[in-house]
Amino acid sequence: MPQIGIITGVKTEEQALAPVMGHPDAPYVRLSGARTARAVAGVEALIALGVDGILSFGSAGAASPDMKPGDLLVAGSVIDPAGSEHPTSKPWTDVLCQALGVNPVRIAGVDKVADAAAKSRLCSAHGVSAIDMESHIMAILAARANMPFAVLRAIVDPVDFTMPDYVLDTVRPDGSISFLPVLAGLCLQPMSLGRLLDLNRYNKLAMGSLSGAARTLGPGFGFFAL
Repeated sequence: MPQIGIITGVKTEEQALAPVMGHPDAPYVRLSGARTARAVAGVEALIALGVDGILSFGSAGAASPDMKPGDLLVAGSVIDPAGSEHPTSKPWTDVLCQALGVNPVRIAGVDKVADAAAKSRLCSAHGVSAIDMESHIMAILAARANMPFAVLRAIVDPVDFTMPDYVLDTVRPDGSISFLPVLAGLCLQPMSLGRLLDLNRYNKLAMGSLSGAARTLGPGFGFFAL
């Protein structure tokens, strides 16, 4: 049976994989902790394990106003920070799109969380629908290893949303979340509470969509159907 690997960012995204993780053919999973170097190490580890394909899975930020919190997306290609485009595996992407009832979109990879203005600029420059922090690294390394790759993400923040800056400090290297930066940030920026509550609601929508997609697709995430 083929074996896939999954690169994702944080433990809440990993938890969305729960519907398939008890299966004998469950994917291997590596977390980036929202750090470029750890994303590189995670993808390289999956390649070294000899997986047959790699899936970028987790949350994304909307770059297009057409994308709303909780929307699932499957990427037909990934734009890296240098502007190069990396097509995903078409057969795998087609299976994902058909199973989830979506059309493929273009996604951009970024090395740090983007604010509303930066997301809009990426949409204008490259026609991308969303951004994330792992897909471009996976695309570059998987293509170099001649390995099929695909992207399945769910939107958290809408295009006009900028995260409170202290949220960026909450992710530990292992992908777990520290709440101390949140408490400190709220003390310094009490007016940001509304945005923080919105972000929590958006994240719950996205994780629910990802968990449902995992349940629909099964442990092979469409790769076994190829």
